[in-house]
Amino acid sequence: MTKKKRTGAALALAAALLASSLAGAGPAAAGPATLGLDYHCTFPLLGPQPVHVELSADVPDRVTVGEVMPGIVVDSVSAVGAESARGLRALYATTLEGHALADATLTVPEMPDGLPVEVDSALDGTPIPASGGFTVKGRGTAPDLTFTQAGPGKVTVGNLVLTLTPRTDDGGASGLGTFESECTQDPGQANVLASFEIVDKDGGPGAAPYSYTLKGSSTIKASGGTFPLTGALDAKVDGGAVTGGLTLDPSKARFQMLGFLPVTADVTFAAEGGTTGTYKDGVLTTTSKMSARFPTFTVFGFLPVGGGDACRTSKPSGITLTSAAGFDPKAGGALTGVYELAPIDGCGALTGVLGSSLAGPGNAITMTLTPKPSAQTPSSPKKTS
Repeated sequence: MTKKKRTGAALALAAALLASSLAGAGPAAAGPATLGLDYHCTFPLLGPQPVHVELSADVPDRVTVGEVMPGIVVDSVSAVGAESARGLRALYATTLEGHALADATLTVPEMPDGLPVEVDSALDGTPIPASGGFTVKGRGTAPDLTFTQAGPGKVTVGNLVLTLTPRTDDGGASGLGTFESECTQDPGQANVLASFEIVDKDGGPGAAPYSYTLKGSSTIKASGGTFPLTGALDAKVDGGAVTGGLTLDPSKARFQMLGFLPVTADVTFAAEGGTTGTYKDGVLTTTSKMSARFPTFTVFGFLPVGGGDACRTSKPSGITLTSAAGFDPKAGGALTGVYELAPIDGCGALTGVLGSSLAGPGNAITMTLTPKPSAQTPSSPKKTS
């Protein structure tokens, strides 16, 4: 058998064992979940070769603080082609076996920077048929864990090291012997195997709410103006439901009236009710209602043209903000949205002209949430033997 065929058979073995190794990586996304990942594994003579693996698991939506989270069982199925099977038989191999060390990272509120987890998974001897391809099934179980803080949790899958051995009828090693292969995950992939929510014993999010400072900006579509935004957001997550309160600091809007006159408007904001929303599948969505008041409007920065205590929007504006996938409430991040600003009333003789430069739909808003410092010191999740 040529060296090329022999290393091709080794590549098929690696693909099968790669699926088995990842099967021990840990919890998966809530409910039935699948994950596909691409790797490049270094093999004798061939160098780095592409390998793809598919995983599936079924896990609960929520885990309760202080209670044991049983090790999640993850299944995998990998197909070995007929040509690779013929190559293994040519080396008198009738079974294949081995094990793999998989790197994974557990991220939970008490370990926001991630807890490294190594899983060594074994593959039982699998018969190699006389003709045609065959499938290799893998199953692994993560260790039991107990968490001390409520919030989101996730498990990401990293690189692997494979140790592979095809065997003959008498149990001896085939011509390939036993060899080791390092597998590096291709960049740019979504590699979250598990997402779950850790809740307090009463089903709530725990004693420590999420508190953020915020910084961002908004555009005024009607006149091409902008104004900066600063403030704070306090929120609680209860099984995916979000409640809290949004506050915005006074700001200054700058826009052009009648298309050429530079106007500066002082703006103050008032929340109308609380903030509600959802946190699901790593995406945070919040909805708040805000009224705006305009104490002063000036042209060229000094000439008053309107404003006053009665100058305000005629009704609150609903502002819905959404994060990108993978938002971590512990770390904060960016939220974006588009809102409609209601017409303004009570701003003086130029209310109509000023309002036409401000009111209307399609106003974009971007905010970045930064967690406020906390006196709480994270502790490690406990492994239960």
